[in-house]
Amino acid sequence: MEKTFWSDAARYGAYVGLLLAASSVLETGVLFSGKIGLYAIIMIEWLAVAVLHFYLLLRFTRRRSALAAAADGFSFGEGYGYVLSMSLPAGLLLGVVNYIFLHLVLGYGNYVDKIGDIFARLAGKSGMTGPVEALVEQLRNTPEPSLFSTILGGIWSSVFFGLFFGLIVAGMTARAPQPFAGNDNE
Repeated sequence: MEKTFWSDAARYGAYVGLLLAASSVLETGVLFSGKIGLYAIIMIEWLAVAVLHFYLLLRFTRRRSALAAAADGFSFGEGYGYVLSMSLPAGLLLGVVNYIFLHLVLGYGNYVDKIGDIFARLAGKSGMTGPVEALVEQLRNTPEPSLFSTILGGIWSSVFFGLFFGLIVAGMTARAPQPFAGNDNE
């Protein structure tokens, strides 16, 4: 079982990472559309992605749990460790896709300008132009994040959710050892 641990965690983590990366690209696209009516869709999408993220972690951890012999069981720690092990490659993939999308596809300067325009438009509607203008100016003066920091941000985001979801998933998949399971010698 130990031989396939890291390859399974990497493969299933990549599936989770693809979900998170697609979600990030979709959210940025909706944000850049400039249509405030579409912003409500982001809330629905966030909820759907959170549910699907949890489901995938649970499904893949259950699959891992099924590989453990009944006599060995599957501990809470094994389940929690497996969720966190899947979260690392998921975050790596998320960070790489975010970097490519924001820096190479959109262009980081264009991204910052568009975010500034969105904030300014929303501030104009709410009447809070002063603080928002300062925020936009600070955003424009902030140096462009590096590849390393973007990837690290993706990993941190994925591991953060893995820490939370992992508690629930590990509790749901844990099972005590049954050393006499399958013995009919009574």
